[in-house]
Amino acid sequence: MRRRKLDRIVYDDYPNATLEQQEIAQEMVFEYYYDRNDMDLDNAILEIREDLASLELLEQYERCAMLHDILKRFVY
Repeated sequence: MRRRKLDRIVYDDYPNATLEQQEIAQEMVFEYYYDRNDMDLDNAILEIREDLASLELLEQYERCAMLHDILKRFVY
């Protein structure tokens, strides 16, 4: 349940969050991917891109928006 609540706060409320809240959420999610990939930036970015493609197919657009913003912020 705790994870579901975190998902709701981080992802579902993302489009309605303030810019500051969005930046905090982006950092949290990016750190999750970065840590999950043993602090390998290339692998973290690759996993974010793969997840973005999967989420687009599942039409989970709130999550897509965040991952897209993370890529814009940390990669481009």
